[in-house]
Amino acid sequence: MLIRPAEPGDAAGVASVHARAGRAAWSSFLGDVLAEPDVPLWQERVTAPGFLVAERDGVVVGFGRADVTTGEVALLYVDPAGQGRGTGRALLGAVVDLLRRAGWQRARLRTEERNTGPRCFYERAGWCPTGEVLEREWAGRRLREVWYAADLTE
Repeated sequence: MLIRPAEPGDAAGVASVHARAGRAAWSSFLGDVLAEPDVPLWQERVTAPGFLVAERDGVVVGFGRADVTTGEVALLYVDPAGQGRGTGRALLGAVVDLLRRAGWQRARLRTEERNTGPRCFYERAGWCPTGEVLEREWAGRRLREVWYAADLTE
């Protein structure tokens, strides 16, 4: 597996991973909000600073983004077919390294409260819920996102 900065040509692979991972994680409580990959949406996003992709045999299998202006893990998605192979751990580590190199001593991220698989993943990786919750609407659905934090000085 290779983790590298994303390139414009990665948009289709990122869109596919996002749609598959989103359906797997959210369909039980949000319905079918990600029916098809949205390549145009990702064409510009993949060029954002701190955007990384994980690829295996030349195929994008995951992606993540460090927001170095806020100290947040802004995105982290792994194709469900490739989960359990260390891709998420490696991506999370690479994103955290970007935040650490940007000078952050504490990082934050958020995930939907009902998204139990990722919540367990983050907690196993040492992230702790902060008690903060962000309530917002997305794609016509109500979300309740739990904030997590991790110390980057260790």
